Amino acid sequence: MSARAIRRASIALLLALALTGPVRAQSARPSPAPDRRPTPGMGASEMAMRTTGRFPQPVRAGDLAGRFLLQPEESQPVLGRVTGLVRRGDGGADVIVRLDGVLGLTWLGLQPVAWGGLGSRLVAVPVVAMALLGEHVALLGLTPERLHALPTFAPGSATAIPPDETLRIGIVRPFH
Repeated sequence: MSARAIRRASIALLLALALTGPVRAQSARPSPAPDRRPTPGMGASEMAMRTTGRFPQPVRAGDLAGRFLLQPEESQPVLGRVTGLVRRGDGGADVIVRLDGVLGLTWLGLQPVAWGGLGSRLVAVPVVAMALLGEHVALLGLTPERLHALPTFAPGSATAIPPDETLRIGIVRPFH
């Protein structure tokens, strides 16, 4: 192909791109769907019932560590970061989430999280209150206010789940 033919093809492509209107990738409908939003008084049984409708997938516990915990909104604010999983006394599993405050590690260039406290603290969030969202985890069973109201988790107070153990966690589609 000659240089003149390549130039003509490039000009034609640029002209076609300029003449096409803006493309909208998002729909105008509200997101997330009302049935996916956490309700302030949602109990563990309702969270578990909603989880079964999210097509739980097998996930290694070690693959969850380091993932961001996102709020189920289009802007997807980061609420914290998963640090590990523990087994509760009743046999259920909790995800340990680190909430970074004003004096957390955001000054190092890490993505800030939506908690107004000072320093970092750990909280235990039930697995049934979360769903996988690509490379992240979404908080679907608790409101951010309830997440921040959870008691501080004391390391060593529960049995750690080994990284190679498999859990079943629901999946969710993107919120935008």
